Amino acid sequence: MNRKRAAELLKRMLPQILFQAGLIIVSSIGSYMLMTWIIKDIVRVENVYLSSLYESLGTLVIVSLILVSINSYMYRKRLKEITIMSEAISKVANGDFDYRIPIKKKEPMATVYEDFNKMTEELSGVQILRNDFINSYSHEFKTPLASISGFAELLMGKELSQQEQREYLSIIRDESERLSTLAQNTIMLSKLNTQRIITDVEEYDLSEQLRQCVIICSAQWMEKNQEMEVDVSKVMYRGNREILQQLWINIISNAIKYTPEKGTIKVELKKENNRAVASVVDTGEGMTEETIRKIYIPYYQGDTSHASSGLGLGLAISKRIVELCHGKISVSSTPGEGSTFKVMLPLEQPESHEKKEKTHITLGSILQNVKELRSQR
Repeated sequence: MNRKRAAELLKRMLPQILFQAGLIIVSSIGSYMLMTWIIKDIVRVENVYLSSLYESLGTLVIVSLILVSINSYMYRKRLKEITIMSEAISKVANGDFDYRIPIKKKEPMATVYEDFNKMTEELSGVQILRNDFINSYSHEFKTPLASISGFAELLMGKELSQQEQREYLSIIRDESERLSTLAQNTIMLSKLNTQRIITDVEEYDLSEQLRQCVIICSAQWMEKNQEMEVDVSKVMYRGNREILQQLWINIISNAIKYTPEKGTIKVELKKENNRAVASVVDTGEGMTEETIRKIYIPYYQGDTSHASSGLGLGLAISKRIVELCHGKISVSSTPGEGSTFKVMLPLEQPESHEKKEKTHITLGSILQNVKELRSQR
């Protein structure tokens, strides 16, 4: 990429370099011819050595004056370019991320100015996102706190029936859990961003963990009458079981949230080229290209109609977990047709065998799996 940029910059400066070189050559030849004419025809110096010396000195003086003029012109031009960049950087340093440098396509610094404008555009987007986050975060914290405070005052201030008390206490409990979840997710993302290595590594069955995560999320997709399919191959994986569980729950919950009632979600796991490849496919709303580019940004939510469900931290946490595991996460989506999230995790040890099981999850199978999990605990 650096070579490409350098080549592009050189290409833009090449006409100017060739012009300067040509000007020097032409001026040198012209100066020499002028001095030859002056020395031989006007001054009439007959001595060959003296005439050659005078011609050379005269040519040198004229060419030097031309070079000084060219360098002075180029210096003023470079100084103007540096001044433009200095003023632009100063504006950005003072917080003006909306500033853009006017660009003339043929000027040598056009590429640099374009990169600067791209940078300020990105910084402007981050600034907007930060402001949105502050507004959203403060709103998300103020709303439950106001609810908790208001209903607590109602409970303390007047006689209420047992049903009203239970209703108000239920609201206080739900709002408290909402605050707790926001705080936990924020702390988790901060912790993951400062973490560099995975600790507490163990070998376990990744396919079984995916099944358990589907069961953990069962209340969400059963409430929306969604159909959940699990098509997994047995893959043994060495990693931190706890943070990987958080990864799967985040991605599955995200699919459930953006899939309408009676939609279908499919969870798949297979082994490819010594990698565990997990996919979560939904028939939900889908995403635009712009949304796809931003979904891993903390606190970004492409669809604000679901903003009450969180602050857009789930996918940011998921991406960071995958990075810590030296894996890759990708998404393909079409608006109105659904999305597919794919996670690829490297396997340290080759598997000796692979057992594939396809499960069509129903209410009966969920209850059976829940009983098995409880018995294991």
